[in-house]
Amino acid sequence: MRQDTTSANRYTIRPCRTLQELEACVALQKRIWGYRDRDLYPLRLFVNLEKIGGHVLAAFAPGDEAVGFVASMPAWRDSERYYHSLSLGVLAAHENRGLGRALKLKQRELAIAAGIRRIEWTFDPMRAKNAFFNIVRLGGIVRRLLPDHYGHVESRLQQGLPSDRLLCEWWLKSPRVRRALSGKLPNSARHQAQAEVVIPSDFARLAEEDPGQARRLQRRVRRQLERHFARGLAITGFIRGEEASRYVLTTL
Repeated sequence: MRQDTTSANRYTIRPCRTLQELEACVALQKRIWGYRDRDLYPLRLFVNLEKIGGHVLAAFAPGDEAVGFVASMPAWRDSERYYHSLSLGVLAAHENRGLGRALKLKQRELAIAAGIRRIEWTFDPMRAKNAFFNIVRLGGIVRRLLPDHYGHVESRLQQGLPSDRLLCEWWLKSPRVRRALSGKLPNSARHQAQAEVVIPSDFARLAEEDPGQARRLQRRVRRQLERHFARGLAITGFIRGEEASRYVLTTL
């Protein structure tokens, strides 16, 4: 489905300030992903994020119902402060209206105002829609894969499979990100693909119809990506097709 980027204007994107608003974001995790209680980010974490320099941002529909959110946690690595983005989610009834992008843009705006240069988050390498959003729409890059990062996760999205994750780096003021946010392909013409890794465009259907094949394919993609990352390559592009999609890896 084509994304309607103009309809996001009907929503309000703002930081959550009250316990009621933060509780709504905790509840959204169950409604969006079907998490069990043990896999939820709890209310106490969200309450503290704003107090320690992070944010919980929500998308509010007319009537002030929270229908999507993104959370930022302050982090520190390699002598540099950055944000780790814990979650980004939008209720299915409000998808394809530009809300995910609007939430990330507000997150970026607040990060830049705080002197933050990058935001990182994890995503499932087998989900083509998320990969396209993170790599092409936002201009993120990936240099690391985290095998079974969260252990066993009970959710509709995980479908009983190992929780492999890619670590996305979003360099907020880089030319690459500026190009992506202006609607252009983030890849520079001088970068030629040095490797590609293919995934199904609808992995969820495969996991439902043939879990064994889905698990084998997940392992194969994990090995391929780990091998390419060990060579110093990074995911800088993603090409989404009807049946199959592919990661494009280059040197940076």
